[in-house]
Amino acid sequence: MATKDFREIQVSSTLLVVIFLGVLALGVFIFLLGVSVGKKQVRLSAPTQVVTQQIAEPAKEPPIKPTEAETEEAKTAAPPAPAPSQAAPSSSSLAAKTSAKDTTAKAPVSKTPSETKKTAAAPPKGLYYVQVLAVADRAQAQAAADKYRNQGLTAIVIDPPAGEKNYKVRLGGYSSRDRAVELRNRLNTAAGGKTDYWVVQY
Repeated sequence: MATKDFREIQVSSTLLVVIFLGVLALGVFIFLLGVSVGKKQVRLSAPTQVVTQQIAEPAKEPPIKPTEAETEEAKTAAPPAPAPSQAAPSSSSLAAKTSAKDTTAKAPVSKTPSETKKTAAAPPKGLYYVQVLAVADRAQAQAAADKYRNQGLTAIVIDPPAGEKNYKVRLGGYSSRDRAVELRNRLNTAAGGKTDYWVVQY
């Protein structure tokens, strides 16, 4: 049999003390680390508690009673009671005030021409009209429209679109183009010849 070689390690007492202190320091460090981690876990898992502080109600002071001298002064300083005629107004004055309020509330509010123009309903689109006039003066266009209305025709004034200046006067408002052409022919006959009126769809 082969003999085994044995090696003897000699450790001095100083080295043993150093190893022991190192192991002890490592153990203390691991222990403190575990304690800190445990505290964090407890904080995260513990429900938050809301601490409410009750505010003490202010002490109610008893009402201060006026002295007899103050009561007498208050009586003497009080104004005299109004006369019956002044306290209750007569029924005729009440009726007059009520009627005045009613007339004020029911008075019609006059609208300016610009407001009337804004509130006027726009003519329905998709219908056929006969255009008889295109002028830059709105008053002239309105006068022409009134003249045709007096003849029993339906006349409208179209405001100029952006970039244009002329107000257009159109007659009719037919769903069929043939009826608009018939109206133009009647206007040509009444004028004694061919005019520059033309049929447009609006």
